[in-house]
Amino acid sequence: MTPEQMMEAVRASIPNLKTQAQMTAYMAAFDALRYTLDAIYAQDAPREKMARDALEKAFDVAHQSTVIGKRYEEVPEESRGPASSAFTTPPKEYEEYDLQKRLLLELDRLPDQGELVAWYEKTKADRERIVSQSLRNVLIDAIRAKRLAFGTAS
Repeated sequence: MTPEQMMEAVRASIPNLKTQAQMTAYMAAFDALRYTLDAIYAQDAPREKMARDALEKAFDVAHQSTVIGKRYEEVPEESRGPASSAFTTPPKEYEEYDLQKRLLLELDRLPDQGELVAWYEKTKADRERIVSQSLRNVLIDAIRAKRLAFGTAS
């Protein structure tokens, strides 16, 4: 499963995961679950206990991040401080994925080299916002393929 497919699966299976803080808690819980299962399979009881404790703490963080996020929703945006960002903004992983999909669709619809050049210049800021390497690689490969299709290898 590619990272893009994984992110889409997370989004589909956990529709209430809406903030960066929740995504961070999810990733911590996922890691703790993997460590717990590995310890169980290794029959390493001390490591299993530590991993289960970490999993419980990750669940607590998920709960707390949701409660804090709900509290911030009640505060007018202009009154929030920078610390509220993680509790009120969508996960950057979702934003990057959505942005990459939009750019790929736009790229696919470009009819000629002139439009490609104009699109490339116009989308520079959006392309720079995609920092996950796997998402960037797919986009860069698609741009390269489009250039080759129009006969411009540079």
